[in-house]
Amino acid sequence: MGIEELDYLKHYKPTETELRMSESLISHGVTKPAHLETEKIQIAYRVLVMEMDFPSASFGRLGIVLKKGITGERYKNDFYHEFAHWLGHSGNQLQMSKQQKLAQEMQAEQMSLYLRIPYHMLNLVDFSSEDCIIEIADIFGVPIELAKRRLKKIEDNVLCHYDKDADLIHANKII
Repeated sequence: MGIEELDYLKHYKPTETELRMSESLISHGVTKPAHLETEKIQIAYRVLVMEMDFPSASFGRLGIVLKKGITGERYKNDFYHEFAHWLGHSGNQLQMSKQQKLAQEMQAEQMSLYLRIPYHMLNLVDFSSEDCIIEIADIFGVPIELAKRRLKKIEDNVLCHYDKDADLIHANKII
């Protein structure tokens, strides 16, 4: 049995961060891909988003600032990145060490990926499809590159947790 034949969700083990992001979305009524629109997230979480003439940033519990004039995918990407900071981080990056800032930025990138293509909605994807990446992009309204990144993370996770011998034993009822 190759990786392409696996029931991905059966072998997939979400990370703690991924579960936390999904649980947060669910608790705010974000249960369908249509709920992932930035305006709906702003309303569900009651997060203030302001557009200003400086780089995008999160201002703690006050809200999110997005660079004035950005649109489309850049807007969504910046919104979800800053929303991830707003949701999961505290502290002022101006007062942090370079390593602390880098760690927060990496976490925010990971969290935004989990927020845009959440674990609790993965059952909508046919992972056995040859057009799986296109399907992910269509379902979640994300660019192909983002869909590829998420699928790669899912595949790596499945490969890491897949125990071929356990499946064979279970299939042969030797348990």
